[in-house]
Amino acid sequence: MPATSSPPSSLSSSPALVFDFDGVVVDSEPLHYQAFVMVGKSIGFSFDYDQYLAQYIGFDDRDAFRLMLAVSGEDATDDRLAELCASKQKAFDVLAPMAAKSGAIAIPGALDLIDAAHAAGRPMAIASGATQADIHLMLTLLDRRDRFEIIVAADDVEKSKPDPATYALAAERLGVDPTTCLAIEDTKAGLMSARAAGMMTLGLATTGTAEHIAIAGRVIDDLSGVTLAQLDAWYG
Repeated sequence: MPATSSPPSSLSSSPALVFDFDGVVVDSEPLHYQAFVMVGKSIGFSFDYDQYLAQYIGFDDRDAFRLMLAVSGEDATDDRLAELCASKQKAFDVLAPMAAKSGAIAIPGALDLIDAAHAAGRPMAIASGATQADIHLMLTLLDRRDRFEIIVAADDVEKSKPDPATYALAAERLGVDPTTCLAIEDTKAGLMSARAAGMMTLGLATTGTAEHIAIAGRVIDDLSGVTLAQLDAWYG
């Protein structure tokens, strides 16, 4: 697991873990893309997966649809955004169980690390641009819903990533200083959010290149073989 840079120092020998969700815990970005494509047709918008990864990944549904509506020339009113987000939620609710039945949907190593942190009593949370409904659905499909008491989603903040509100709220609900938290992210927008909140960062090159997330304190391919002891050595 080669690193692109040296990890930052921390005041804590055992940082609290704050996981992004899509691309960090679950391999669900293709599902979100499919749901966006299905709904995008209703506003005359279409894009390929490479364009999705380059321009839309890391944004919550509201901001993604704002961008799509701007391209389509339609006003992004609150009512219209709510309508589109609800349609996308329905599409995702159909796609996710189908994907779960067809094969693994977890990012390599993610569930092992989450289970180890849970067993050790390590403070951890999810801080995601996905909706609460998306996250609860996927965790239930993975039989890991009981692992997280703290879940901060797009529903919980007025401004999602790259704004720091998502990560700041996760630290607040955990009752810890953000500087003692390690954010695990796969997008530049997410890393910008975590860094602005004052957290240490670990980047996963699961949905893009290592170069795209080079602002992370350390970049690895995925969470395969990553242990709590390894994280403490890197960030403790």
